Amino acid sequence: MASHFTNAQWQKISTLFDSSAGNYGLPQYRNDSVVIGSFNIRKLGATEKRTEQSWNFLKNTLSHFDLIAIQEVMDDLSGLEKLLGLLGNDYGMIVSDITGTKPGQQGNTERLAYLFNWTRVQRTALASDVTFDRSEIVNGLYNNRSDFSKAWTKQTRKLNAWEEKVTEKKAQGKKPPSKPPIELPRFISFIRQPHCVSFRIPGSGQAKPYEFLVINAHLLYGSNKREREWEFKALLEWLAVRAKYVDKLYHPNIVLLGDCNLDFDTVPSMRNDIDELLKGLNKSVLRSRKAATANFPLLSAHPEHGIIKTALRQKATYDQIGIFSNDPRLPKPEDNATAGTTAGGYDYGVFNIANLVANALHDINIDQVTSSQQKAIFKKAEFDISDHMPIWMRLKLPA
Repeated sequence: MASHFTNAQWQKISTLFDSSAGNYGLPQYRNDSVVIGSFNIRKLGATEKRTEQSWNFLKNTLSHFDLIAIQEVMDDLSGLEKLLGLLGNDYGMIVSDITGTKPGQQGNTERLAYLFNWTRVQRTALASDVTFDRSEIVNGLYNNRSDFSKAWTKQTRKLNAWEEKVTEKKAQGKKPPSKPPIELPRFISFIRQPHCVSFRIPGSGQAKPYEFLVINAHLLYGSNKREREWEFKALLEWLAVRAKYVDKLYHPNIVLLGDCNLDFDTVPSMRNDIDELLKGLNKSVLRSRKAATANFPLLSAHPEHGIIKTALRQKATYDQIGIFSNDPRLPKPEDNATAGTTAGGYDYGVFNIANLVANALHDINIDQVTSSQQKAIFKKAEFDISDHMPIWMRLKLPA
């Protein structure tokens, strides 16, 4: 099975995209509002890794966004720079240095990037990683030293067994097994440091602009779902606490955009978990502070589209938008129930690439094609486009 769509298949996909991409959730350009979003573009690196049709599809998708956070950018920036060139002079780019490993090491080395429309969104002065300082990490290790000691002992046994297997497989001329990862008993720090950049969205006339810090995150994905949950909740606590001290923030609001790899439970349960964590923070750490309002729209059922899935295979809501607002004009949780009911007003959603491709190639939705057709679509779309679908929210311009 070929890894790329054929020219004939791309022609069908492009024709349907040009005629009705909005029917699949891709937000349309409007003068009265801006679109902010996030897209994990699988292994976005060297230009030769994708076909020209693939680059054009990505460019045509990204051109619908005024500001978009991109995850899984490789160390080779030629692909990202190609997209910037295709988007034209109205677009700018911000990209982090590598995270996930130190220079020269093998591993999940990635960058985090932003593309934004200069004519609609202004970059302001702040850019930084989101980190825990050394004292916090050391205290966490010490306070949980018994748990970590057990984890090191367990890992030593696993490594000894692995080394025996490697020797055995090499003697048999077979491929050796992968080195077993360490299972941590507690959160230490982020597997990839989230990247923070400040932006401003000007309004009309004398209207006060929206100003916010945008956090681009690609959190842990692994077999241990507890670690995923710990990492997400650690980031949530960092953002929530930071957002409360509004007098110390560079901008008064924070927007989280990224692949949070949230599949540790069902969407309603995640919504409840987040609510409970935020309430707990307000009662403990933040007793005397006015809490910023936190809103995770993709964890609420959309009034028209219901529960939104963001993985291409439509089994999980990995990707998230989180709004920690001290600005009363930004959307609150209660606004999710009326999202999309006003043209140019607040809305949110996902561009359902899987259904677009299935409709283009087979005239039916992805959940209606045969298993072999579905397998072929997933394999080619994940290689040519991504295994995630872009998420977005629309904000009415300040007025």
